Amino acid sequence: MTFVQGRRVGRLATVGEGGIPSVVPICYAVIHYDGEPVVVSALDEKPKHVPLRDLARVRNILRRPKVSMVVDDYHEDWRALTFTRLSGKAEIIEPDHGLHAVGITALRAKYPQYERMAINAAPLIAIRQLRATSWHGGKTGPSPVEPFAQPGATELAALVRGRRSVRSFQSRSVPRNIIEQAIAAAGWAPSPHGRQPWRFAVIEAPERRASLAAAMAESWQTQLELDGQTPEIVRVRLDKSRQRLRDAPILIVPCLYLAELDHYPDPARQEAERIMAIQSLGAAIQNLLLSIHAAGLDAGWMCAPLFCPELVRDELGLEAALIPHALIPVGYAAKDPARRGRLPLASLIVNWE
Repeated sequence: MTFVQGRRVGRLATVGEGGIPSVVPICYAVIHYDGEPVVVSALDEKPKHVPLRDLARVRNILRRPKVSMVVDDYHEDWRALTFTRLSGKAEIIEPDHGLHAVGITALRAKYPQYERMAINAAPLIAIRQLRATSWHGGKTGPSPVEPFAQPGATELAALVRGRRSVRSFQSRSVPRNIIEQAIAAAGWAPSPHGRQPWRFAVIEAPERRASLAAAMAESWQTQLELDGQTPEIVRVRLDKSRQRLRDAPILIVPCLYLAELDHYPDPARQEAERIMAIQSLGAAIQNLLLSIHAAGLDAGWMCAPLFCPELVRDELGLEAALIPHALIPVGYAAKDPARRGRLPLASLIVNWE
């Protein structure tokens, strides 16, 4: 899929009424979703003669979802001619589908023009169950599409930029294997002496999530009141925080685990050891979040346990050596969150010699 990922334009072929073929050039991106590669293409704001849902490609896909797409390179030296034909099953993905957000992020990372278009408000085309045939210099043959191909630079940029902090989740359940894969990814984060000073608790049962939210409510209220918030604001924010824990299908609790770190006789080095472990936990959480996003889900990062680690530990029945540091609600986003801007690169680099 490396060749396909690197090209800018594909030719999408659909079949219309009476078996008449329809071919149109499209912008596209390749993502991984639910363990398989998926080609996505936006129904964008480039000039069109009909509404988006009346486009021939949309009507044809709704009637006959089997499609093909050709991506090619032309070269005057015909020995260097190359093309790949992808065949698969297409569908129209609405904005409330989990795949939609992943696809929009990848498309915007690949095509800067899409940053100025409201493609997130329109459906997109997704092609799954991909089968590839390639031709190069006269050599042909079927090319199985690797479900876990190494992401290229474009995919990595889309993954990093696409990760978002979601506060509202659908009730849809989350596959256990996605959570296990995310925690396994966290395990590859750098850590002091390679000791991996962190562990993860997973809370799925609704009654356990509700119980934790209730137990933490008093601590949350105290923190909000210390911030000088009005009683009404305290009530609203408290209700929202509790709802996040109750509504998210999965809660992951990253915990600091210092028991196996090195011990030093002087306080300064021991404190440095502890700080290194905390830094490492942050890297593990980032791996976790990116893995969740790559699987087509969303998550948030709540730091509330920092203010009441003993309470969270006791409520979950964790051993004394574990120090809860965060709550990561995981699920399928119920709505797109408002995203904050980011500093320009020039503001991030303070010295380069």
